[in-house]
Amino acid sequence: MIKSMTGYGRSVTPTEKGDMVVEIRSTNHRFCDVSLKLPQRCFPLENDIKKLVLSRVARGRIDLSMQMDFKEAEGPRFELNLPLARQYLMLLKDLRGTLQLPGEVTLDQLLTQKEIFIVPAANHNAACDWETLKGPLSSALDELVKMRETEGLQLKEDLLSRLNQIESRLDRIRALSGAAFDDYQKNLREKVQALCRDIEIDETRLAQEVAYLAEKSDIAEELVRVMSHVLQFRQWLESEEAVGRKLEFLVQEIHREVNTISSKAGSAEISLSVVEIKNELERIREQVQNIE
Repeated sequence: MIKSMTGYGRSVTPTEKGDMVVEIRSTNHRFCDVSLKLPQRCFPLENDIKKLVLSRVARGRIDLSMQMDFKEAEGPRFELNLPLARQYLMLLKDLRGTLQLPGEVTLDQLLTQKEIFIVPAANHNAACDWETLKGPLSSALDELVKMRETEGLQLKEDLLSRLNQIESRLDRIRALSGAAFDDYQKNLREKVQALCRDIEIDETRLAQEVAYLAEKSDIAEELVRVMSHVLQFRQWLESEEAVGRKLEFLVQEIHREVNTISSKAGSAEISLSVVEIKNELERIREQVQNIE
C-alpha cells in the first residue's frame, strides 16, 4: 500500500505527574529527515525516539514536538552553595586585610555573589521516562501513519485513472503507427523521385534507402518500452515498500520515450496523442512527489 508523505498525529496522555502531549507532522522530503522538539529532560532519549519514528516512517520531513505539563513536588527552588560562599568570605577578608580597609565583611556583600545560589537539577530516571514516553509516541505515530495511508489510497486511485488515460492514448498511437509508417515511405519515395526526375534511378537502391530512412521513424520499440514502464508503475503501486523515488524515475523514463515517439513518428495525430500523454504525466509527476 502506497502512503502519502503528508500527515498529522497527536496524542494526549494523562500520567501521575501531569499530561503528556505529542504532535507529529510530516511533509514532503527527498529522504527521511526527523526533527525533534523535546523538553530538556527528554534529551537523553533522543536516539530512542528517532529509532521509533524511523521504524514507522521511511521518507518525509518529520517534525515531532512533545510537551509535558508535569507538576513538580513541592520543595526549595534554590539551594545555597556553602563551600563557594565560605571561599568568597575568606577571599574578602584577605582582601580587606591586605588593603587595610576599615570595617567588616557583611552579609550584604556576600549576597552580591549570585553564584552561591543554585537551582537544584531535577532527578529523572531515563529508563522510566522511556517507558512513559513510548506509549504516547506510538499513539501519535499510529494516527500519522493512518492519515498517510488514507491519503495514499486517494493518490493511488488518481494515479490509476491517469495511467488508464495514458494506455488508451498509447493504443491509439499503436493503431496509427502502421499507417504513419507506410505514409512516410510513400512520401519519401515521391520526394526522391521528384528531385531526381531527369536522373536515372536504381529502383532497388532507392527502395533500400527509403526502407532504411523509414525504419528510423519506426516507433515500435519505444511503444514496447513505454508499455513496460506503465506496467511496472502499476506493480509498484501495489508494493508495501516505499516506492516514491522509484515512481519518480519511471515518470522520467516514460516522458523520455514519448518524446522520442513524437520526434520519430512525423504524424500530427500521433503528436497530438503524445501531448495528451505529457499532460497526464505532468499531473502524475506532481502526485508522485508526495508519495513515500
